[in-house]
Amino acid sequence: MPYGIHDISRTELNDNDLPRFNMPFELGLFFGAKRFGNKVQKNKNALIFERIKFQYQKYISDINGIDTKAHQNQVETAIKEVRDWLKSASRRTTIPGYTILINEYNDFVSKLPEISNKLGFNIDEIPFNDYCTIVEEAIASTMVSSN
Repeated sequence: MPYGIHDISRTELNDNDLPRFNMPFELGLFFGAKRFGNKVQKNKNALIFERIKFQYQKYISDINGIDTKAHQNQVETAIKEVRDWLKSASRRTTIPGYTILINEYNDFVSKLPEISNKLGFNIDEIPFNDYCTIVEEAIASTMVSSN
């Protein structure tokens, strides 16, 4: 896959007061593949999020010079930044504007309690694979209804 989105702000402390470094680790793997991989890997393109612009310099200065994007913990900001980055990185002309995507996201979030209830899940404990399936089905139904 040529694209990667990494949110390095997600290093909160766990129950043992230890930070989770999954995202910075995955970012390192991504850049390792880009640097040392084959021709396909060398064409990788990453969007790196952080909570506050340039805060990464306090804990992962090795990525200095990369234009990170700050989401300020705002879903709408993250949606807009991902949309704009994908539009530029992929050069696709069919990506809808961010207001459409935000409205579709808000619609999905409003329907999620009912969907999770119908599937027999507590909304706060939907297994990841099931959540991915729910999202994929919601996207597919949105695409069908918009045609």
